[in-house]
Amino acid sequence: MNSKERVKAALHFKNPDRVPVFNRAAGDVFPIFITPSKKWKPGWNEGEEGLFPHLGGSNRWERPPWAQDNPLYEGIKWRSIPHEEIDEWGCIWNMKGNDTDMGHPGRASLVNWDEYDNYIKKYNPNANDETRFLAAYSMQKNAGNDLYKLLLFPTQGPSHVVSAMRGFNNYLVDHRKHPQELERALEFVAEYHVNLMKNALKNGINIHGIWLVDDLGEQKGPFFSPKTFKKHYESSYKYIIDEAHNHGLDVHLHCCGKIDRLLPVLIEWGLDAIEFDSPRMSGYVDLRPYRGKIMFWGCVNIQSIYPLGTPEEVEREVWHMVRNLGTKNGGYGAYLTPDAKVLRVKRANIKAFKKGLDKYGVYSEIPTHWWNYLTIDNWKDSQVPPLPPLDSTKN
Repeated sequence: MNSKERVKAALHFKNPDRVPVFNRAAGDVFPIFITPSKKWKPGWNEGEEGLFPHLGGSNRWERPPWAQDNPLYEGIKWRSIPHEEIDEWGCIWNMKGNDTDMGHPGRASLVNWDEYDNYIKKYNPNANDETRFLAAYSMQKNAGNDLYKLLLFPTQGPSHVVSAMRGFNNYLVDHRKHPQELERALEFVAEYHVNLMKNALKNGINIHGIWLVDDLGEQKGPFFSPKTFKKHYESSYKYIIDEAHNHGLDVHLHCCGKIDRLLPVLIEWGLDAIEFDSPRMSGYVDLRPYRGKIMFWGCVNIQSIYPLGTPEEVEREVWHMVRNLGTKNGGYGAYLTPDAKVLRVKRANIKAFKKGLDKYGVYSEIPTHWWNYLTIDNWKDSQVPPLPPLDSTKN
């Protein structure tokens, strides 16, 4: 199989030859990025004094008057000091200085729903701006025809964007006190994602799927019940999924948190794949009912085993992901987080992840009885169980 065929086979449980790999540096998936508009001028609007550009576009930043002639802000010196950044949605991010990650959502930018109409006139990213696709054009030239091409958006998904606008506590309260306003904003952000997807296709970006990023839970459970999720998010989430499917594209969702209780709703809406950086947070036992119903991308657990385990443990954990997240007909994909350096993952453990895929990711080489070998129900987060015995007569 080529890479595109391999990912498709894993998505639809049609017997891939081996586990597909999503590694931004190499692998079966080729990510194609949409970037912020070159016309975006962060820091120029009234009230944006002291706000620097968030993520993409910072190197070509056209500086507003307040950022000029200040030695602290020369070049990219401003990145090394604590500061606030603003994104295209007007959301504010706290940066500690010399951050190696994206920072954290800061103070609310949309404090009162009464201000929504004026706010959205001011912060309304233009999905039709062709400058967003210039990098995608360049990247596409380097992608072979055999790779599975995946479109990555410049901002997070509807839940993340609206929660950053409102401030997290306000956002949670909105589900009860301001449901119509909440759904209106979620739908607006969803429409932006759909239009970006359509315009990428219209502008000749050749893709097979889209990649949404939206964290929907915390360490012990989702932010809301499945009933609340279905009630308030169907008009935004299902809309994105349906529109992608109408254009022949698969939908993949990165999601942090223990959100296994939301999976029946996401599966009902047609989500094709979900990615967990920490699969053990939801738990193999609680994810078990959904094996064979949705594809799981999974990294070796970034909260425990990947940064803290031994190379031998990392290597063994690959089998447990193949077994507990997928089936013998597919359904599991290996996700090698691009944040391994931020997480202080040892180079030996990164190599062990890849070595484990060579050992346990080729389906024809997996002993048949391993698929029927009893799995455990009590997973200790930092411990990796042994492999099944090679001898099929042993339990």
